[in-house]
Amino acid sequence: MLERFSLPQGVRDFPPDRAEEIRRVEECLLEEFTRWGYRRVITPFFESLDTISVGLGDDLKDKILKFVDPSTGDVVALRPDITPQVGRMVATQLREHAGPLRLSYNGRVIRYEEKGSGKEREIFQVGCELMGLPSPEADGEIIALAVRSLEKLGIKQLVLDIGHTGFLRFLLRKTGNVRKEIEEALKKKDHEALEKAISKASIPKTVKRVILSLPELYGSKDILSRAKKNSIIRKYVKELEEVLKVVDEFKVGCDINVDLGEIRGFNYYTGVTFEVVSPRVPSPLIIGGRYDELIEKYGYKCAATGFAVDIESVLDVSSIYSEDNKNHFVVIPNKLSLRREAIRVAELLRAGGFKVILELKADANLRAMRIKESQSLNSSGVIFVETPRRLRLIESRTGLSKEFSNLEELLSSI
Repeated sequence: MLERFSLPQGVRDFPPDRAEEIRRVEECLLEEFTRWGYRRVITPFFESLDTISVGLGDDLKDKILKFVDPSTGDVVALRPDITPQVGRMVATQLREHAGPLRLSYNGRVIRYEEKGSGKEREIFQVGCELMGLPSPEADGEIIALAVRSLEKLGIKQLVLDIGHTGFLRFLLRKTGNVRKEIEEALKKKDHEALEKAISKASIPKTVKRVILSLPELYGSKDILSRAKKNSIIRKYVKELEEVLKVVDEFKVGCDINVDLGEIRGFNYYTGVTFEVVSPRVPSPLIIGGRYDELIEKYGYKCAATGFAVDIESVLDVSSIYSEDNKNHFVVIPNKLSLRREAIRVAELLRAGGFKVILELKADANLRAMRIKESQSLNSSGVIFVETPRRLRLIESRTGLSKEFSNLEELLSSI
């Protein structure tokens, strides 16, 4: 019987506790983005396959789930990423707005994953995009906001992994028909495979030397001094240094690793790229970077940088949501004639900012369950409306029963 109601591979239900945690984390992030001047936008869950494909990197084009719209016969796609949709919006609806534009979003994306990959198809995303500002200050602001947002969630011991896709794109354009082999070797940081691929390439020795050095250009900011000795990538290294200077001025509290051989998303990103990671979880909490060519694909030349937060990875290390994920009171009338009074008490509590469950018809079993439940949730307690002028509170913390003549008297005692 249960098999009839099983979900497709890669998607899940989220029961109340988990759903509440997701909501709390999303709200905290969006609130921090608002403090930095980022305004929220909402994009559709699906749109034309041709339209959304314009702004996707090759890796995400392979992950699109698509179907035929029965009302039009058009092929539409469930969004695998929200950033291209924001870029389309800027190019078509917001291009007349004075820049730079600071935009934020939250929503779910759907990606095709091979059966047995262990990856979720449905991903909760929250993100920011800073558009129209082609400067180190923009990259620095986005990185600082990414770190600050995680700090607001109570996450500590963060590490910023940072690189620059621009010079990788510059170097790989020169590698001809062995480009794919070089890319694979760089992804795996396989020096032996890299040497083998480079040996086949008809490229200048200076370029070969730089490419061979990439897997070793990983570590503290000190490696930038060594990297600058290579004149053909000096321009890009200086750009990265400028961004890190801005990040330093924000005084973000995280360690920094530089990785000049990181090839992630180089077909999509055009400049500085970064991840914010925690040693407590395997997946990055935030992925971001500069993507100056995306919006131009929609007909509007506009520099852009941004990031996306992996909400479920964040949940595994965040501490913000646990304290507020509870009901403060349960209100129960002792008999049917007190229902109106119980509603009044519940409404007054809610108006005062309390969370309240109102059980208007509770038998003995339900009353006992609510008392036990309130203790396990560490809420304030269960209020029984005994008469219009008598309330009885069962305290969750102590289990003691106390009587009060009105709600004000009850609240002043807790």
